[in-house]
Amino acid sequence: MNFNAFEQFRILLNKTLQPGSIDISLTNLSSLLLVTTLFLIGISLLIRSTFSFIPNNYQILFETFYLFIFSIIKEQTGFRGYKYLPHFYTVFITILSYNLIGLIPFGFTTTAHLIITFTLGLSFWTGYSIIGIVNLRSKFIYVFCPKNMPAWLLPLLTLVETISYLLRAVSLSLRLFANMLAGHILLHILGNAVIYLKSISLFLLLPILLILTGIGILELGISILQAYIFTILLIIYLKDSLISHV
Repeated sequence: MNFNAFEQFRILLNKTLQPGSIDISLTNLSSLLLVTTLFLIGISLLIRSTFSFIPNNYQILFETFYLFIFSIIKEQTGFRGYKYLPHFYTVFITILSYNLIGLIPFGFTTTAHLIITFTLGLSFWTGYSIIGIVNLRSKFIYVFCPKNMPAWLLPLLTLVETISYLLRAVSLSLRLFANMLAGHILLHILGNAVIYLKSISLFLLLPILLILTGIGILELGISILQAYIFTILLIIYLKDSLISHV
């Protein structure tokens, strides 16, 4: 079977739900988002209920993630960012889950849809901007106009910094979207090549299978790496809202 490479990203209607004039119909995208969220909540509650001084394997895994995120926050923001640890831990685990589910055969990758990644990026950007204004007040302006700069260079730098700040949500969402989309398309193309070469010669099948396995392992690494990059960039962006540039 030779499917279109983009068919794996099609959003399909699963259940029509229209109470009155409100459309809350379930698609494969929204269903997976809901199931993944409920699964993560269930796992968290289960680990919490079985929490022990001598941790089991699942507790060790989640504590490792927790300490990993804590170390990044400590390095980037210091004590000011400690209270945001649950937020960033949730972001990392959620993005990682979305990425890994997409690697399951016949799975659906939610982070390969720009509407999801851009919604996340814009939401976080807006929230951190509000935090910066509330926390730093007038000093927040130094994010856009660096202090102690030559007067002739200040307008250009202010323009560049402003554009850079406004594009954070776009760059954040595009980075995750593009990496997940490209990797899954490549896996699909190589999968079709395996089916085609199998009908020609078994000798040609082995090399492409090795390449496909290598790309699969690479995609696994990229899924973990993109969750890490997304989280650490959010922490760096929050740092600008917590620590003045004065």
